Amino acid sequence: MKKEQYADRESVLAFAKTEYQTVPEYLFRHSPHTAVLRHAANGKWYAIIMPVPRERLGVSGEGITDVMNVKCDPNMVGSFCMQEGFLPAYHMNKGSWISVLLDGTVPADQVFALLRMSYTLISAKAGRAPRTVPRAWLIPANPKYEDISASFQQKNELYWKQSAAFIPGDTVYIYEGKPIGAVTFACEVTAVNIPYHYNQDGLHMDTVVNLQLLKWYDRSEFPLERLRDFGVASVRGPRGIPEDLLAALQSSGRQCLHPIRFAP
Repeated sequence: MKKEQYADRESVLAFAKTEYQTVPEYLFRHSPHTAVLRHAANGKWYAIIMPVPRERLGVSGEGITDVMNVKCDPNMVGSFCMQEGFLPAYHMNKGSWISVLLDGTVPADQVFALLRMSYTLISAKAGRAPRTVPRAWLIPANPKYEDISASFQQKNELYWKQSAAFIPGDTVYIYEGKPIGAVTFACEVTAVNIPYHYNQDGLHMDTVVNLQLLKWYDRSEFPLERLRDFGVASVRGPRGIPEDLLAALQSSGRQCLHPIRFAP
C-alpha cells in the first residue's frame, strides 16, 4: 500500500489538528514520543499514539511500530479485534478501547473514521458533570503578537485566547517562543468563556479567558533545553505538565510586587 493510502503518526496528528484543532501532548518522560490527543470541551483523551515493539504487541515483523489507541463502543470491540491491524487496547481499558496499527495494515480512511468515532464517544461525556478540579497547563505564547512582560507591568491580568478546556482555578504556565524560548510567567485562570472577537495579523479569537498574574520566572530558569530534561520536547499548544516539571515550577519563580513590578 502506498504511503498516501495509509495513515501514519504524522498524518493522524495533522488530521486531528485540522478536524478538531487538537495539539498533541507529550506527558510521559519514560515514553517521550507517546502523543496524547485531548478533547478540548471536556479535557478527556480521545486517542493515544505510541511507539511499541512489534514483538510486544504479538504481531509479525521486527522493530517498533506506532499504534493508535481509540475509544470504542464496547459492543464493537470484539469484532474489530478479529480484523487484521486491530488489537486489544495496549495499556488501556480493553473493554472500551482498541489499538490500531499505523503501519499500513489499516487504510487511512478507516483510521480517520475510527478517530472520529472516538472523538464522538468522548464528546458524549461532555454532557456529564464538567471538570471541577483545577489543573495545570503549559501554554505557548508568540512574542510577535504581544509583549507579555510589558502588558503585565501595566496591569496584573490579561485576556488570553480560550484554546483549551480551561476552568476557573486552573494554573497556566506561559512558555514564550523565540527569541525568548523559556517559561516566563505563572497565572491563574479567573474567568472563562468571555466573548472577545479579534481577527488580525493571523490571530483569531472568539472567546477568551482572564489570567491573573501569580509570579514570573527568569528566562534562564526554564528554557526549552531544561524542559527537554523533563520530557517536554516542544510547546505548540496548551498541554499538560509532567509531574516532576510541575513540582519544579511550583517551587521556583518570583512573586510580583504591587503596584505591578517584578521583584529582583
